[in-house]
Amino acid sequence: MTGPLSDVTVVELTVHRAGPFCGALLADLGADVVKIERPDVGDPARSQGLGPENKSGYFMANNRNKRSVELDLKTEAGTEAALALLAEADAFVENFGYGVAEQLGLGYEAVRAVNEDIIYASVKGYGETGPAREKKGLDLILQAEAGIMSVTGPEGGEPVKVGQAIGDLTAGMFAAIALLARLHERDQTPPEAFTGKFDVGLFDAVTAVMNEYITFHSLTGEVPGPQGTTHQSICPYGLFEASDGRFVTGVPGDDRWDAFVDVVGCEELRGYASNDERMANREHVRAVLSERFREEPVDHWLDVLTEAGFPTGPLNDLAAVVDHEQTAARNLVVAHEDPDAGEVALPGHPVHFPDFEPTIRAPAPRLGEHTDAVFADLADDQTTLDEWVEGGAFGN
Repeated sequence: MTGPLSDVTVVELTVHRAGPFCGALLADLGADVVKIERPDVGDPARSQGLGPENKSGYFMANNRNKRSVELDLKTEAGTEAALALLAEADAFVENFGYGVAEQLGLGYEAVRAVNEDIIYASVKGYGETGPAREKKGLDLILQAEAGIMSVTGPEGGEPVKVGQAIGDLTAGMFAAIALLARLHERDQTPPEAFTGKFDVGLFDAVTAVMNEYITFHSLTGEVPGPQGTTHQSICPYGLFEASDGRFVTGVPGDDRWDAFVDVVGCEELRGYASNDERMANREHVRAVLSERFREEPVDHWLDVLTEAGFPTGPLNDLAAVVDHEQTAARNLVVAHEDPDAGEVALPGHPVHFPDFEPTIRAPAPRLGEHTDAVFADLADDQTTLDEWVEGGAFGN
């Protein structure tokens, strides 16, 4: 394997999306990620959103570049085999319910006893502290409870969920960032002083991406509602309708306002020279611009606004994004051969390096595909391996 993490081994005990997405990001960067799954069942995501050949796009997207092993962690042999695997690993990622890893004999102290350098990442709905730590938490629940649903939806209308699992995905991303930070810290810290444990909650992640809303609230006391397709603090900045479709544009600074007025040809708006004035008169500004924008097609506005240096873009559906020339140039959608479903498209990695291109080295593994290879290499001798088999470590 190649990549900046090619010398890193990660073991994950994860299901659904948040934990698996963390592992996928690390695997894309070259880490050897070994996924522990329940025998005969596996990650529940394997059976959700099934398509051709009973393959789940949900599972395939978040488990690319990994190896899968089956372990029955309700047996002593299964836990022993897992600890043997973790003894050789750099990091462990788990996103089971609060206290479940401990019940399975794979809590931080148990793992650290066999590997004092282990980096131990726990991804939970609400984290591992606070009064809500034992609550079950899924993305939709956390979108509501952590507030992002309250600012999403038609302006003045009812709240709606974000169109993707933003809590899961951001929690997984934050976990990957923290894991890399712990890796760096480990290299700088004496073993006896190193603590590799950390946790992140979906509640934490969604609250974090509320970002400036929190600060504005502290300054003004205001509680915002759904923002529609406009921006909470900049005007104009939003979605507009042209004669044949819709596009988005905005004015990044007051110094460009006169140029914007010249390009769009709305002289009556020139007097609103500051963003504060435009925000105070936002309905009028948007009404005038909306009337003007409807006079020309999308391509006209994309051409003239882009040429003038204003950020602008069309409202694309998924098919248009997949076919976008920028998507192709940046390898953001990768065609890959799945052994069961044939050629499929998987999301590429969003980070680019001048000397390394993250890529899909292997499709999401079949359940337990690598069990034999991983544990044959790991067992001290054939007797140990036989004992694990006889003890039901790998299921019946």
